Amino acid sequence: MANGPLGLEHPLVVSDDLDALAERYRAMGFAPTRKGYHPWGTGTQLVLFADTFIELMGIDDRRLIDVPSETGFRFGRFIAEQLDRREGIAMIALHSEDAAADAAAVTARGVAPDGTVNFRREVTLPDGAKDAAVVSLAMLIDWEQPQLSHFICQQHRPEFVWVAEWMQHPNGAYGIAQVVYAAAEPGAHRERFAGIWGEDALHDLGNGFRVATAGGELLVLDRPGAEARFAPAEMPYGWRDAPCAVAISVRVADINRVNLMMMQNGVPHLRMPELLRIPPTHAGNVILDFVP
Repeated sequence: MANGPLGLEHPLVVSDDLDALAERYRAMGFAPTRKGYHPWGTGTQLVLFADTFIELMGIDDRRLIDVPSETGFRFGRFIAEQLDRREGIAMIALHSEDAAADAAAVTARGVAPDGTVNFRREVTLPDGAKDAAVVSLAMLIDWEQPQLSHFICQQHRPEFVWVAEWMQHPNGAYGIAQVVYAAAEPGAHRERFAGIWGEDALHDLGNGFRVATAGGELLVLDRPGAEARFAPAEMPYGWRDAPCAVAISVRVADINRVNLMMMQNGVPHLRMPELLRIPPTHAGNVILDFVP
């Protein structure tokens, strides 16, 4: 895999209706995996690329959301509380091949993990065989600004996640280029991001800062800058309530092919010279850009 330690790996797009959201992603030309389930009551469908993915998530069984991890972290409860605030990007997973070592590195920079989560998720492979993904997480929760939370994610059996047949999308999508955050005062959050990735990964912009990771970049922009960047598209609802991620850029082989698919499938979109933009009302309260 091309991704590396603490690289942008997968944003979690949470929805009150996972089935409907997955259908809208299919209409956009993605091929979400069949629904899987977590032990804490959430359902999940993955839009997989070679070394990143978008995770679509919803609450499947609310009776389980308070099931704790071995250290007491309640992942299902955290997702439910995020959904109480707004649909959209709840947090972002960071790639790891050694979660303990990466957590230690982050801790040394001043961001202590909020517990670990170890779990198995059953999968059914394309040939019908059943097995399980085995995953370790180190939670990096920003309790003051929960929508700026992240977690370190180690897939112990990546062959049961990145399955070749699951990475073939009719729209030609093949990776994530960027995730954009909007905040009233980006500088107020710079120390947090530097604590996760290190000062050398951060680059100041006139209206915020950029974080270079092994799996793509993060932009943290002030609200006027974010609004101008995505105009004339509408912004996600609730985006001014608190700092949050507002957009994902997905790489595709051919923008014109994507444009044709959107027209054929009746998907609302904005065709611009260098990209195609899906409004948040269709993409799970997140702006979704297709870029070459």
